[in-house]
Amino acid sequence: MNNRKTSLRHDLMYLRLIVAEAVSLQTAANPDNRITLCALRDYLTWLTTDAIQDKQLARKLVSTYARLQEELNAETRRRLAHDTDPSAPAFHEGFLHALEPTLSFKHGTDLLLDKEITREEFHESWEQVMRRLTPVEEG
Repeated sequence: MNNRKTSLRHDLMYLRLIVAEAVSLQTAANPDNRITLCALRDYLTWLTTDAIQDKQLARKLVSTYARLQEELNAETRRRLAHDTDPSAPAFHEGFLHALEPTLSFKHGTDLLLDKEITREEFHESWEQVMRRLTPVEEG
């Protein structure tokens, strides 16, 4: 695998700033602000694309994205408790939630189990889930 390094900054504090700015611009009416919002999302998308080629970076980003999702979820709940619009942090939580599995699946890492999983293990696990979800007809 090509372990090319990204030229994009990817430490937690920097990504936290990017996400915070994106949340603040979510409902931007100004065209320049909308362009900035798209650029912030593009940054995260390109960073994820770079990490697909770099397993070490992918592992770091999976953890960082999960942490940011937790923070955004807390902000969503805080806004709900204060009767303010929670859509911006909720949207970005979902956005990161969409990026994170891309890296997990590419590199076979299950964040919840904290172990590597193969496609075969996934299929076995999925069969178990489907058995639990499929009602058994009593006859």
